[in-house]
Amino acid sequence: MRLQGIRWALLISAAVSSAFVAPAQAPTPASVLGHTPGDDYYLANYEEEIHYFHVLAAHSDRVKMFTVGKTTEGRDIEVAVISSPENLARLDEYKANARRLATAQGLDDAQAQTLAQSSKLIVHIDGGLHSNEVAGPQHSIVLAYKLASAQGDPEIDAILNNVILLLWPTLNPDGQDMVVSWYRKNLGTRFEVSPMPWLFQDYVGHDNNRDGYMLNMKESQVVAKTEIEYAPAIFYCQHQTAPFPARIWIPPFSDPISSNISPYVRSWFNVIGTNMAAYLDEHQMPGAISEQRFDNWYPGFVDYAGSFRNEISFFTETALYEYATPRFYTVNEFPKDMQDLRALTMYTTPWQGGWWRLRDAVNYMVAGSMSVLDTAARYRETLLYNQYQAARDNIKRYTEGPPFAYVIPSVQADAPEGELLAHIMQENGISIRESETGFKANDRDYPPGSWVILMNQPYSAMAKELFEVQRYPEALFQESNKPVDLPYDVTGWTLPLQMGVRVDAVTDPLTSEQLSHLKEVSELDRPPSEVQGTGGTYLLSHQPNAGFRVVNDVLAAGGSVAFAQDEVKTPEGMEEGAIVIGGISRTAIGDLSKKYAVSVLAAEKAPEHTVAIHKARIGLYRPWDPSIDEGWTRWILEQYGYAPISLYNADMRSGELLDRVDVVILPDMRPDQMMNGFHDGIVPGEYAGGLGEEGLNSLRDFVRRGGTLVAFNQSAATLVPLLSLPVSNALQGLKSDKFFCSGALLRVELEAGNRPVTWGLPEEPVVMFERGPAFTTQAGFVGAVLARYPKDSNPLESGLLLHPEAIEDKIAALEVSYGSGRIFLYGFKPQWRAQSHGTYKFFFNALYKYEQPPFAKQETAEQKETKAK
Repeated sequence: MRLQGIRWALLISAAVSSAFVAPAQAPTPASVLGHTPGDDYYLANYEEEIHYFHVLAAHSDRVKMFTVGKTTEGRDIEVAVISSPENLARLDEYKANARRLATAQGLDDAQAQTLAQSSKLIVHIDGGLHSNEVAGPQHSIVLAYKLASAQGDPEIDAILNNVILLLWPTLNPDGQDMVVSWYRKNLGTRFEVSPMPWLFQDYVGHDNNRDGYMLNMKESQVVAKTEIEYAPAIFYCQHQTAPFPARIWIPPFSDPISSNISPYVRSWFNVIGTNMAAYLDEHQMPGAISEQRFDNWYPGFVDYAGSFRNEISFFTETALYEYATPRFYTVNEFPKDMQDLRALTMYTTPWQGGWWRLRDAVNYMVAGSMSVLDTAARYRETLLYNQYQAARDNIKRYTEGPPFAYVIPSVQADAPEGELLAHIMQENGISIRESETGFKANDRDYPPGSWVILMNQPYSAMAKELFEVQRYPEALFQESNKPVDLPYDVTGWTLPLQMGVRVDAVTDPLTSEQLSHLKEVSELDRPPSEVQGTGGTYLLSHQPNAGFRVVNDVLAAGGSVAFAQDEVKTPEGMEEGAIVIGGISRTAIGDLSKKYAVSVLAAEKAPEHTVAIHKARIGLYRPWDPSIDEGWTRWILEQYGYAPISLYNADMRSGELLDRVDVVILPDMRPDQMMNGFHDGIVPGEYAGGLGEEGLNSLRDFVRRGGTLVAFNQSAATLVPLLSLPVSNALQGLKSDKFFCSGALLRVELEAGNRPVTWGLPEEPVVMFERGPAFTTQAGFVGAVLARYPKDSNPLESGLLLHPEAIEDKIAALEVSYGSGRIFLYGFKPQWRAQSHGTYKFFFNALYKYEQPPFAKQETAEQKETKAK
């Protein structure tokens, strides 16, 4: 088997190499880089890759390079446009044609058919965005060379004549450099294949492919902007790894799939996958598998969000070992049910084991890309016309049926969040209108400045997908004759619920009179804000998240901040917990009001009962076994001016934490990840381990001496037994047949009581529950229940929740008194993927030093019942 695998690898390598013989005018990758991408133990970094692309463009009239934006770390993001010289000379014209067809702009069917006949199809292919999936960028080099160098090849000539390829060397340049640097540093040592001990995107790591509609990260913004500019009909992203032992996962996807995507897009997923399977078989590349594991439900994947802009947006997953190090596989390493090498409907040519090298992965990726380009060339006119039809039908659908529009009222509990939601829609290519005086819909008057999304526009499917409630089809789990995988990502994401923004669907057609009160806007106005009244004390509502930006700026400038304990008047009305500011000038508070779109009420004196707060030193645990949740949390804290301090293992173990920080945040982590981290021998010694007993003892001491500890989701559950807290996790050990929630929006109810940690929140917030705990209190509990799930009522608001009875009436968040300090346990993610803005205040309120202990000790219902008995 070993010799057979080696012969197979050599044959494929020789076949591919012979196909890449180039004329002198196109420099080979080896002539520029000193290596051929795919060589064992070699990876090109981003600078080397881009250097090769520029050399290739200088020698080939088929390649042009463009800079489209900047990365988080400030690198240029560059793309190559590859086609025939004649097509490149008319690139702007073909881009304009693609946008017209993708938006059905000023076209009828006959005009669109004519335009499709004369236009070229734009295809996006990239080298991936998960930088530890290393073959993608290397494949981009090989693919570019193949297309630029081929002479007299009918397949490539057809591609170059019919298709304009928008080739991204990688979607994550920063991460590519990080990973290549780490691999080179360890090459030839016992840590050659060790995992990199930090996120491969500064803040979000693997979740850079979960930012497709929210567009928090700079890279996501650049991708969305460029895709809207080029309007590709196909968006193909390279990933690793395939379900073992398959060598590549390709469409079709598993169910479910969104009905908000055009059927033209949905059907082409299957066609492209079928053509790819045939192409791989034709080139004797076994091991393609479809359907298993990967569905098209969550719209936040960067490589899927374009589907709501009528792009055939998808990915493949090619097999990976580690980096550029080869690996030999035997059949007895396969899963038991795959060892018979039996063909299946969606796995027609099983892989039989053998060597797997980086070159194999590169070759499979190049084959996948060539298959897509071949399909695009063959069906150019049909694909272009289908893209027009998708836009045309979407416009017609919402011209004739509801929702006819969505309205984001300008008057909100948190008006800046309303504006932000409208801005997110605009960044996704959706046209926004602003209401003027007199706009009515749904028998309701809307205030001027409300944002209106008319649904009869080409990309409005994204608005519906994000604004409506998700109902995951539970019928999938009721098919007794077909095994169905449980969802691997979140199942509900309704943005208005997450962000705490009111959005109204307009269910009646809008008349010309109603439309006359709307104006299209390219730049959204910030919500109006002002400083009202007279006096040197300033009051702000606790409801807008932007108020915390004001608070942190004021504290940094030396001003004073307190929270009012009684109900007092703010610009938004009467409320408890109003933010009271002093010690700064009216000009300074006016500048902050304008900067953050938060209104301020001036008063002659402060309210009688207030709790003074001071800036706290925020420590955020940053494990070497990296936590994506840590990255998201760090990014949010930086955006709001909290200036978090990263605490690594050595910091956590060294003791005397209270001398350095006032608050410690434990982001969501697996128990082993938090306590043990990478084990000795997996990574170099300085990156091994987690908190360990030393770190845990340090945390105990920190809280007992008066520190504040904040823990999210799984970390909160992990702390309970480790710190012997009088709390239990009611979901501990439950299998999926007793409780399952991979990610859904659930309603919680705030417990009665005047506590600063919940000020500014609505009475029934909606939280993102993602494989977290739910608590009950035990004898000896002292502290306060902050929120719990409803009793005798399903808390599900959006998504999938199986067996909700397991969580009903359980505690979602609580504060535990511990020595002189306190511990906040959240059984959900109040900052989930920087989307759940509506629950930020759950932890923002805990991130200050309070001049007097404001959190009253509270008996729980269970304790009261025990006492009564």
